[in-house]
Amino acid sequence: MNRKEEYWNLLKELDTAPPALEHTITRAKARVKRTNRIRRFFTIPVSSIAAFLIAFITIVNVSTTFAMACGQIPLLRELAAAVAFSPSLKAAVENEYVQPMGFEQSENGITMRVEYVIVDQKQLNIFYSLQSQIYSHMDAAPDIESPDGTPMEGYSIISGSFGSENGDLRRITVDFTDGDMPGSLLLTCRVHDNGSDVTAVPVPDDPGNTEAYAEPEPISTFAFPLTFDPTYTGKGEVITLNQIFELNGQQLTATTVEIYPTHIRLNLADSKDNTAWLQSLTFYLENEKGEKFEAITNGITATGSVDSPFMASHRLESSFFSGSRHLTLYITDAVWLDKDMERVKIDLAGGTAETLPEGVELIQAVRGGDGWQLMFAGVERTENASYQLFGTTYYDEAGSKYEYDSWSTETGGYYDEATERHVEAPGGFLVRFALKDYPYDTVFLSPCFSRTVHLETPVEIQVK
Repeated sequence: MNRKEEYWNLLKELDTAPPALEHTITRAKARVKRTNRIRRFFTIPVSSIAAFLIAFITIVNVSTTFAMACGQIPLLRELAAAVAFSPSLKAAVENEYVQPMGFEQSENGITMRVEYVIVDQKQLNIFYSLQSQIYSHMDAAPDIESPDGTPMEGYSIISGSFGSENGDLRRITVDFTDGDMPGSLLLTCRVHDNGSDVTAVPVPDDPGNTEAYAEPEPISTFAFPLTFDPTYTGKGEVITLNQIFELNGQQLTATTVEIYPTHIRLNLADSKDNTAWLQSLTFYLENEKGEKFEAITNGITATGSVDSPFMASHRLESSFFSGSRHLTLYITDAVWLDKDMERVKIDLAGGTAETLPEGVELIQAVRGGDGWQLMFAGVERTENASYQLFGTTYYDEAGSKYEYDSWSTETGGYYDEATERHVEAPGGFLVRFALKDYPYDTVFLSPCFSRTVHLETPVEIQVK
C-alpha cells in the first residue's frame, strides 16, 4: 500500500467515532458559545464528511491543546496542523485536496520527514517535521531549486519553523509570482540548533562588533526531490475584469481575479498620474450565500515589483471549495505611500523628524558605538498586531545607500533613559533598529507607508 492509499483509507476510518470522542459535538458547541466573545475569528466548517471529522475540526478551531494532543495519531496530526492555519487550507483538507508524500531522511542525529503537500497552480504548502533525540529545539532554513539543482526565480518563500518543538509539524509556503507551479522541484533545508546553549559566531572580518554575527554552520542539510500530481498543480481560475475605479482620489484598475484552492489574488494596475503608491488593502469577497472571504492573515498578503513601491497583487482566503456562483469584492480601507514621502529626513542629533508616517513617532535616537540606535512608536491597526514602519534601505545627505538587516517590535511601553522612568504605550507598539557604522547626524529613512484611509462607502466590484 502506498502513502496515498494509506491517506484515503485513514479518511474512511473517520466515519466511525472512537469511544473516547463520543459527545464531542455537544462539548464543542458549548465551548464555542463560551469562547465566541474572544475568538470570533474562528469558524466552524460544516461538510458532508463524517460527524467525527466535523467534531474534530470544531475542536481544533477552538482548542490548540486538543490539536497538539492529536500529535501522536497518524493523519490526525497532519489534519490538526492543516486546519489550524487558515480557512483556505482547512477547506482543502476537508475536501481531501491533499497529496501525501511520506519521504524521510536522517543525518547527524536528526530525522526530517516531508509528510504531505497542499499545492495548486500558484502556491505550494509543505508540511514536514524534524525529530531528534539529541537536539530539542531546531530551526530550518528552506530553499527550493530546479530538480537538477539550478536556481529558480519568481517566487517567495516563508517558513514558520522558529520556536517549533521537537517533532512538531511545520509549514513552508512557496508562492510563485512570475510563473506557474512547476511539476517538480528540489527542496533543501539547512537545520540549526536553537537550544539555549547555542553561541553565536562573530563575523570574521568584524570580531569587535558584538551585534554582527554570521550564521553558524548547519547541523544537517536535507535535500528532497518532490514531484507533484498534475491534478493539483493545474487547479485555478482566472477572471478578467479590467475595471477602472477610484480610491481616495487615486485611479486603479482591477485587472484580474485569480481563484486557487489555497488563496485568491486580486491583481491591480496603477495610473501614472497617481500621487501615491498603494501599499495594502482591507477588503473581502462575499458570495450569494453571505459567506465572506477575508484577506490573508497568516502568510503572504501582497506582492509587488522591485521596480516600483506599488503593490500590485493582493491576497484573500479562497472561495474555491465554496461552490460560489457569484462573488462581489468590497474594499473598505487602503494604506498609501505618498510619492513625496518615499524618503523622510531624521535629525539624529536633535531627535526630530521633518515628517513621519501617520501615527508614527520618533521616541529615541541614541548614538551607540559607530552608529545609532533608533526607536519609533506606531499605532495598532488591529489588536495586538504590529507591522513594519520603515524599509531596510536608508541614505545619507549625499544619497549614498545603506541597509540594516533586522528590527524588533515590542509592546507595553519603554524605559526612558533621560527621565529614568517607564513610559506606557497603550494601543501601540515600538520598533527598534540600528544604523551600524553610520557616523552622520542626519539620515533619510524609507517609510513603508504615509497614511491609512477608511472608506465610509466601500468600493464595490462585481467579480462574477
